[in-house]
Amino acid sequence: MRVVAGNDTVLQQFGAEATARRVEALYLTPDVAQQRETTLAELALRPGERVLDVGCGPGLLAESAAAAVGAAGAVCGVDLSPPMVALARRRCAHLPWVAFEVADAVALPGAAERFDAVTCTQVLEYVPDVERALDELRRVLRPGGRLALVDTDWESCVWASADIDRMRRMLAAWDSHCAHPQLPRVLGPMLARHGFRVEKVAAVAIVNAMDASNTYSEGMMAMIAEHAVRRESVEEFDARAWLDDLRDRISRGEAFFSLDRHLFLATRLP
Repeated sequence: MRVVAGNDTVLQQFGAEATARRVEALYLTPDVAQQRETTLAELALRPGERVLDVGCGPGLLAESAAAAVGAAGAVCGVDLSPPMVALARRRCAHLPWVAFEVADAVALPGAAERFDAVTCTQVLEYVPDVERALDELRRVLRPGGRLALVDTDWESCVWASADIDRMRRMLAAWDSHCAHPQLPRVLGPMLARHGFRVEKVAAVAIVNAMDASNTYSEGMMAMIAEHAVRRESVEEFDARAWLDDLRDRISRGEAFFSLDRHLFLATRLP
């Protein structure tokens, strides 16, 4: 199974069409919307620039990037999932300077030094060969161009639960959903080795406390439970009990969830 762009692991495991919609709903939560705003603010796109969004998902970041660069610029989004690309094309159909392709993060389309800025959010942790993907990101980015990467350290996850041991088993099972569940710890030196200067590293925390309805953590619960059972890491009875506990906490306004993502802003060296 190839796992190289966006949430492709989850898409392949649970059915591409249905899960694309679930992932889109997750990306529409205020938590992930704030992450997009933070990423774009750090990238500081300018009118007329050419932007590549690797692992574009349903096209939400690409749509915002298109507004920043305007019709004089260009935005290209790529994702390994055809259903995701279809969602992105529909979302941005009114923006003729935006295009989407089904493509692999380790074999990007386009000529060398084509883009002024590249975004790659929640992608590299799914890529088995991160080194090759970084080479591709450097290839398509012009010298001096900016790269914004966002990836999660899943070991940072703190989630209130009535059964701490069961929570640990669920999160340990979830670690297998991606190739590199603690990628941010080594990403800075990897960027340096592949011809980038790291300009900034910042934590992008997701915190859902008390009322966790319409949040990232609520949207992830069913996916994590399904994955744990499918991997035969957790019994279905335990996964259901885990879900029931978390849903009860949300209904009582007693939820707590915290997760650290990390944003790396880098410049391509000559």
